[in-house]
Amino acid sequence: MRARGTAQAKERFNGWGIAASALLHILLGAFILLLPTAPKLPEQPEQSVDVEIVTLPPVIPEEKHGQPSQLPLAQPQTVERVEKPEARSETPAPSEESRPRDETPAMVKPSRMLSERSLSDPRSRKARKELAMLTPDERVEQLCNVEAMAQVGSWSKDLKPDRVVAYAMADPKLSGSSFSADGAALHSKKNWYRLRFKCDLTPDRKKVAAFEFLMGDPIPRTEWEEHSLPSEDKQLD
Repeated sequence: MRARGTAQAKERFNGWGIAASALLHILLGAFILLLPTAPKLPEQPEQSVDVEIVTLPPVIPEEKHGQPSQLPLAQPQTVERVEKPEARSETPAPSEESRPRDETPAMVKPSRMLSERSLSDPRSRKARKELAMLTPDERVEQLCNVEAMAQVGSWSKDLKPDRVVAYAMADPKLSGSSFSADGAALHSKKNWYRLRFKCDLTPDRKKVAAFEFLMGDPIPRTEWEEHSLPSEDKQLD
């Protein structure tokens, strides 16, 4: 009887254990379901990363006997250079007022020659004889001097030319049938004046074909002797 009671008691204990274990699993499952759901993390946007590719130098294999091998020389690279067009400076052309002006006075260019008429005057008989006795080059110079006196006297009523020295300030020049004197001097009314002229003759050098001149300032009396310019009481050499 006692053994039977013990067996019944053991069966009851096992039944209660199984029931208690099932109840514990049910309670544990219900607790897990009642737990709060973890919040969903927001998706992080993809970030771009700058990547620089670095080319490593090639590995130099060692040759025999421990001597390093030589690398081939790098070939020069051709770089195309694009030239930018230079900016053109739009500099406006200088106006007439801004251009430098030529301050050199214009030469007087008469249209009518006067030496032939002056020499044909009866009062010039002595001058004609003297011209005939001169050498060809001297005759050219004196003929141009006569033209200079006649043209200046016709151009200015205040001047009364009576002699001209072509070589006073500078040596005259003769080229073919053209005679020029940039440093001449003209005498009028007891004064000497600077004179510049160019005289072109006919091919036979007997007549003046063209003439132009420019009158200058009076020559100071203190310079007359320096330039071999005689006073009224002395004659030319």
